[in-house]
Amino acid sequence: MSTTTTDNDANGTMNTETGSGTGAAAAVLPAQAGDQARGRTTGDPAAEARAAALLDAGAVLPAGTSGRDDADALTARTYTHPALGDRPVVRLVPATLGEAEDLALEFLGLSRAAEAPVVGQVRRETLGFPAWALVNDPANGHHALALVKDIERLGRQARTRAGAAKEGFDELGTRLGRAVPHFLPTYYEQVARLFLQAENTVYAASFFGKAREAERVHGLVVDEDRQRAVFLEFAFAGALTVKALRQYVRDLAARLDPADAWAQFRRLLVERCAAGMPPYAALPQDVRALVKAAGLDRESAERDLVADLIGSPGVVRAPASFWTAYRPAVVALAQRDPAVRARLLGFFPETFTENGSRGADAERGWLTLLAESGAEDLLTALPAASGAPGTAVASASGASGPPGSPGEGAPAVSPADWLARWEAHRRRNRA
Repeated sequence: MSTTTTDNDANGTMNTETGSGTGAAAAVLPAQAGDQARGRTTGDPAAEARAAALLDAGAVLPAGTSGRDDADALTARTYTHPALGDRPVVRLVPATLGEAEDLALEFLGLSRAAEAPVVGQVRRETLGFPAWALVNDPANGHHALALVKDIERLGRQARTRAGAAKEGFDELGTRLGRAVPHFLPTYYEQVARLFLQAENTVYAASFFGKAREAERVHGLVVDEDRQRAVFLEFAFAGALTVKALRQYVRDLAARLDPADAWAQFRRLLVERCAAGMPPYAALPQDVRALVKAAGLDRESAERDLVADLIGSPGVVRAPASFWTAYRPAVVALAQRDPAVRARLLGFFPETFTENGSRGADAERGWLTLLAESGAEDLLTALPAASGAPGTAVASASGASGPPGSPGEGAPAVSPADWLARWEAHRRRNRA
């Protein structure tokens, strides 16, 4: 008996012919590798970080390798069709998308075998088009499947004939909207992904905006967790505009109660910055609007937000408006948390003044912030005296060092290293 094995992923399909089902057997091996393959990263932060990086890069890991929330099991799903005789089709599908895959192939006349063994682990994918339609409204799934061939044809044109492809996608969207408007958001998102594959972020951002517009125009119910995941997906791809982010704030305020709207937006901000995306210039205004609507204490809410953002890689590229608006929060956090003071010594912001200057004004402003926050003391304080538990030696400035002093509990910071980095930073800015 021969087996057709299909690796089903977002970027295409790969078919390979194998004899006697050996391809399927080989696919199962990583998942059956026993204790050495399972739980490999348990208790090992370095191994977990490596596994996370591999998942983010699209790797297939042995089953159970990572405990991340966004990890998904990879299943081997076997299908049969009368026209294929005794030749089954095996498709490798993330478990989250398995039901949609079954429905799509059932539409083509294929039947799935009962067993769907786990053969690996991949990063979880958001249900796209037509998968979302097939899972959430199978009765109307034929409307989505009827467009698949046209979508694939236009997707091939997206790189070389972007304008013609856009017109074709617009026509398909009009047709779909007349019959099943609740399919439009995932349809437009899928079109945006095709333009991303064609390296056209302008059209990708445009169709992402059409997806959100369809939700508003047709009053569709929104899955908040799914939408946040999609926002992050397009933010990482460079196809999420500030206009779309600010519209997201207005949409949240319109469809959720104020507390939930703030919680959703705050989570998006933190996840976005943690992935290296900088805060946008109008962030303080949007935050204050949501915090005020939720009836929260502004200073406390902003301080908690800054506490989550200050350690993220994206904060290095934060605009001047961020530092201006949140300077009091940064200073307050640093004065009570040695780790924040050390963090402030770990980078130099790309933009610190409102006029965008990177010269002497920006340098003076940053040094002033380091002094106000107490971070400067980590560079000037003397080492703690040996034989005097619980008491630090006076700092170079003459301040005493009881528990709670600026240097206590802070990660070690080398003054020489900081000065070398500072001088290199100044030279770059003045070159």
